[in-house]
Amino acid sequence: MKKIAVITGASGGLGKEFVRQIINDVDEVWAIGRNVANLEVMKEELGSKIIPLQMDLSDTKSYNVLSGKLESEGGSSAIEISWLINNAGAGRFASSTDFSTEELAAGITAHCTATASICNICVPYMKSGDHIVNVASQSAFSPLPYINLYAATKAFVYSYSRALREELRDTGIAVTTICPGWIKTALLPDTLNGHKVKFPFLVTADKVAAKAIRDARRGKALSIYRFAVRYVSWLQRHYPTGISVRVWANSVKKYLE
Repeated sequence: MKKIAVITGASGGLGKEFVRQIINDVDEVWAIGRNVANLEVMKEELGSKIIPLQMDLSDTKSYNVLSGKLESEGGSSAIEISWLINNAGAGRFASSTDFSTEELAAGITAHCTATASICNICVPYMKSGDHIVNVASQSAFSPLPYINLYAATKAFVYSYSRALREELRDTGIAVTTICPGWIKTALLPDTLNGHKVKFPFLVTADKVAAKAIRDARRGKALSIYRFAVRYVSWLQRHYPTGISVRVWANSVKKYLE
């Protein structure tokens, strides 16, 4: 039986680190992304185990690419998904009213609908000892003005994943939710409206991915890299929401004016 890893957002900073650190554990990595050229470049770099799958997760019809590929490879009798890593995502700093209806729908679909749908597609191909890793965010623990859409969708990913873990407990399939802080990737802007942006506790993607994989192998429900981020996450969950929301809003406003 062929053992594979399915990784969304595979050619980006954190996604690519997941690919690097998982590739020797499986026969193939099915690398999902919108830009097929980037996926092909990664295949040239990391080798023939990389199977590029071009999918735009903001379009639910694209999910058929994955389900069709699984069926064409022989179904659950021929394939075992050892790792499913739902990593794809993006966001931007802006007032909520600056988002178009289309952008709102795309963000919710790519983060929420895609995570749940791809889990449903992949679980029938998984067995006891296999791993689902869903990438949420530290922002999942508190409403955050000016990245409202991103934070709200990551709250969904967190809640959905924790519940799915319990639902799958008897199957032996482990679900780990990752809630990192700021990660140094191309998604983070250096400046906003001419202001140099300072991201506290900024870390590199390789460290976040390595801890996430270690925690998943240990069967942990939650993975947060770095003590400082764990502490801030604890404060977000226990401090009065109104105060934390106001503090965050005041710290971000200056970048948007």
